[in-house]
Amino acid sequence: MKCPSCGAAASGNFCASCGNPMNAKKCPSCGVAVPPGSRFCTGCGNTLSGGRGAKERGAQSSAPGGNANLAWWVAGALMVVLFIALGYPVLTRDDGTVGGGAAPPGMGGATGGQGAVDLTTMPLEEQGNRLFNNVMNSSTVGDTAGVAFWLPKALIIYDQLAPTDPDGLYHFALLHQVGGDFEAALAKAEEGLAQIPDYLLLLAVAAEASVGLGDLAGARELYSHFLDVYDAEMALLNVFDAEMELMRPGYEHHENIFSVYRDEAQAFLSSG
Repeated sequence: MKCPSCGAAASGNFCASCGNPMNAKKCPSCGVAVPPGSRFCTGCGNTLSGGRGAKERGAQSSAPGGNANLAWWVAGALMVVLFIALGYPVLTRDDGTVGGGAAPPGMGGATGGQGAVDLTTMPLEEQGNRLFNNVMNSSTVGDTAGVAFWLPKALIIYDQLAPTDPDGLYHFALLHQVGGDFEAALAKAEEGLAQIPDYLLLLAVAAEASVGLGDLAGARELYSHFLDVYDAEMALLNVFDAEMELMRPGYEHHENIFSVYRDEAQAFLSSG
């Protein structure tokens, strides 16, 4: 089987030579390889099949209406703080650079040399964790090339993992949000909220996705709900039920994020 990007013989999810997805298709606008089923290009943001592309959403957000512009600025500015607060560890190779396929210049990704990490040898869940961390770390430092490289891979693995738990769906929603696919981010968040309607992390990412889609009324409702249940939900942090299972699985991994989301909700609601 040949890699659709570089033509090298390869197998599995990713090409061992160039690191690109084996079942990727190319964006008709810019030629960047994107995973199958993607609605938006991670390179240029154009629509691939149905839905609205990032450029169209950007035009909508700049349309007349000061409240929409202010609300999006508030959410966008606090997202930078959020990614820093996430505090995901940088997952490295033996030589100290980020692992997982051939990365673009400056990324320090594995290139097949000594010490390179081969993601395909890892369990699927570990692949997902590493790729998720790489996407978030790249986004945190504003490395758009890194996001464009790691995000398609992370989405492929998360599609295969198909998480159904609230914390896994939160991670999946965040990946879509970083890629600008707010519709998919909202869908994943709503899937988790159907299980636990008061789950703070999903309420916050659903509100941010709603802002990205221009649904300010929906965002206001979600942020209001978030603040209404905030204290009660925080009281469940690290609390176990009668069967010794966490009442809110995933909260224990994100303790630094909750106050950031709370400040974001308050800023949005006070913006008018």
